[in-house]
Amino acid sequence: MRYIILFCLFPVALFAQNPLPVYNSSMFTTSGNCATCHTGSGTVLTQNGVDISPVTHWRSTMMANASKDPLWQAVVSEETHRFPGMKDEIESICTKCHAPMGNTQAKKDGLTTYTLAQMRSDPLGKDGVSCTTCHQIDPQNLGSQSSYNGGYKIDTTRIIYGPYQNPFAQPMVNFVNFNTQYSPHVNNSELCATCHTLYTPYFDDNNQMAGYFSEQTPYIEWKNSNFEADGTECQTCHMPSIQDSMDISTIPAFHTAKHSPYYKHEFAGGNKMMLTMLKNNIDSLGVTASAELFDSTIGRIDANFYNKTALLDIDVIPGSDSIDIKVLTTNLTGHKLPTGIPFRRMWIHLKVMNSNSEIIFESGKWGSDGEVIGHDTPFEPHYDIIRAQDQIQIYEGVFIDVNGQVTQTLLRAAEYVKDNRLPPAGFTTSHISYDSVKITGINGDENFNKLANVEGTGSDIVTYRIDPLTNGELTITAELCYQTMKPAAIQNLASVGSPESIKFLDMWQDEDHSPSIITSKSETFVVTSTEGENEQAVKDEFIYIYPNPSKGDMTFSFQLKTSQNVEISIFNPLGEKVMDILSGLVDPGKQTLNINTKSLSTGVYFLVMKTQSGVRSVKVVIVR
Repeated sequence: MRYIILFCLFPVALFAQNPLPVYNSSMFTTSGNCATCHTGSGTVLTQNGVDISPVTHWRSTMMANASKDPLWQAVVSEETHRFPGMKDEIESICTKCHAPMGNTQAKKDGLTTYTLAQMRSDPLGKDGVSCTTCHQIDPQNLGSQSSYNGGYKIDTTRIIYGPYQNPFAQPMVNFVNFNTQYSPHVNNSELCATCHTLYTPYFDDNNQMAGYFSEQTPYIEWKNSNFEADGTECQTCHMPSIQDSMDISTIPAFHTAKHSPYYKHEFAGGNKMMLTMLKNNIDSLGVTASAELFDSTIGRIDANFYNKTALLDIDVIPGSDSIDIKVLTTNLTGHKLPTGIPFRRMWIHLKVMNSNSEIIFESGKWGSDGEVIGHDTPFEPHYDIIRAQDQIQIYEGVFIDVNGQVTQTLLRAAEYVKDNRLPPAGFTTSHISYDSVKITGINGDENFNKLANVEGTGSDIVTYRIDPLTNGELTITAELCYQTMKPAAIQNLASVGSPESIKFLDMWQDEDHSPSIITSKSETFVVTSTEGENEQAVKDEFIYIYPNPSKGDMTFSFQLKTSQNVEISIFNPLGEKVMDILSGLVDPGKQTLNINTKSLSTGVYFLVMKTQSGVRSVKVVIVR
């Protein structure tokens, strides 16, 4: 039975747009009821006077808007268009994770399906991935295969699991008829894995099921990394904690309990495109967050891109009639980059300009439709060496059907013909689950996830071999570009003509289709002779650090062309020196140092190397 809680006095949250739903069922309550007691006010759930409460952060995230996501609805409509006989079944499977409260309650009430139409008229469905979904998931099967594909277990006991021991339970019992219980599993990656590990069935030309496809596997990728051993969970990055002792409830007024640490429900990923689209269509999509709140979440994504996602480095090596520009890209995350649904992609935009600001080489430029200029059909191959401007290093998953043809329909996806998405540090081909997350289509690239034939670097080196054309100074800029949805996948949606695809495309047409820039790097190089006597104006050392991020020791390699004095130190973001590593005369050639960083706390630092040819700075991430 479902009923509205009439006693709930829902406060109008700061920056609220449309109201949060206030609704209760036999198994769930919606976010409006949770916000009654858990919205920032006065000394409750505030930091420096700013509301950091769960609902305030959550309501402008993809989790809160999972059921309203117009791209997701368009993709589902594309699949049901291709497989009309399975429409209700497809929608029921998809709403299990995008509208979990509505789906679970419907099944409990005896319904066999839960479709998009049912979801759109259901307060539980419209509340997305809400509070009483995640906090009611039972730990009994977490981490097992049965928990994947939305295999979470929620029973009718109305127990809310939380991260704090000895919770004050009576207020929740009185107001929303939920009891509270401490359980550490709410801070474990296995909780997230229930809906972020998806193996979808694929079908042959006769619409007969032919197997399962690894559609989304960030949890399995995380298992095959250094991050699990280091204790870095999904929540570590996506729910950053603060050590402040925090009062988490406004009711009852007399209580004095405070908790530490407090986990911010920010849930920032990389999907700026959809958050921007939601922000620009708040009323038509029925979104509850304001434009200001969306801007805050988008700002957190930008901060994660810059500080926690990837590193770029550039080295220039002169040749007899060309120069080699080596671009090192390192994944800082605990999963493949990009991860999740394989419509996403990342690529290197490399631009070389002469002293007159004229572009003499550019790979990875994009057009107004978001497509990369020079992109091959049906997909761009992986490169170790790039020699032409229409060759682009794109990190992506490309899938094919049972006939070996590239497809954009997930239910036709039989396997990857290319999966060169950057793996996380520590990723190896010997891991027990490697078959689910294997690297495909890198064409024997020996430096992809390897250093000296040892796996697990989480990085790739691409060499751009170009003719500098003339002597003089060159400015080399590399950008790491990210895109939520490939243009080919957008075009596939356009071929369907469903109401959902038309609605999404109308919104998409109004957006800027430029990629998000994860990070960038620039260097200068002076060409003194096109016959091999070139000198670098800023540096002549190629720096490599592994692992990065690190929990302990790091290996630091660099190469000098001549014997010279070298100073190497580590600085914090305030510019304060926190560690001396080396000071003195160093011989030419490759040098390798072992750096123990255990004295450094979690955070971002900068390793600075001073030589006679200049100063180099490399970002270092320490994780505890």
